[in-house]
Amino acid sequence: MTRRRILLEMEVQRDLFAPGGSCYRKDSSAVAQNIYSLIRWAMDDDIPVVSTVLRVPFGRHGPLADVPHCVDGTVGEHKLVRTLLPGRVNLGLRNSTDLPPRLLTKYRQVIFEKRCTDIFSHARIERLITEQIRCGVFVICGAGLAQGIFQAAIGLRSRGFYVICPTDGILHLGHPREDEAIHRMAAKGVVFVPTARILATGHAHHIVPIRARLPIRSTA
Repeated sequence: MTRRRILLEMEVQRDLFAPGGSCYRKDSSAVAQNIYSLIRWAMDDDIPVVSTVLRVPFGRHGPLADVPHCVDGTVGEHKLVRTLLPGRVNLGLRNSTDLPPRLLTKYRQVIFEKRCTDIFSHARIERLITEQIRCGVFVICGAGLAQGIFQAAIGLRSRGFYVICPTDGILHLGHPREDEAIHRMAAKGVVFVPTARILATGHAHHIVPIRARLPIRSTA
């Protein structure tokens, strides 16, 4: 079976990536530019994009930082406009097992909204991955290295998928377990390479056997 390529883009929202956002960091804009490059790569190569949006209930801080972020009804919860593709569908917050068929054939981008970081706690995302994708290579970018990205990468590897993480396409938020997350992902076979390597190679599955140097955690 052919390895299908999927771009999994997680929590690319204003509070994390836009100047003035509550969790904006000095490298947020640079990481966002690399994510935009991956989005263009996906569009040019007809690669489906699966996006997640964190929506934190009003009155809570959220799971990614000690300050309120991505709170319902605030500007900070909005996705960056340049990560919204034409021909997209937003399936919202509904966490049920019903799922329209052939989503990644009908739409260029499928967006899921969620209350927590773990994609596999969302029944619809679980079904999409296990029933409509089944095998392939996931390129994961976005924010939440020690939380959602770690959970997604480990979950995908345990389900038999190849996983590539662009070292400069993931925003580090200063979580104390980021280095541990990187080493645990590498131990499970997740491959770390710069965004430029993915773009230059063209076919992400060509990168899978290659072991790259582990990324160095950035600081705020």
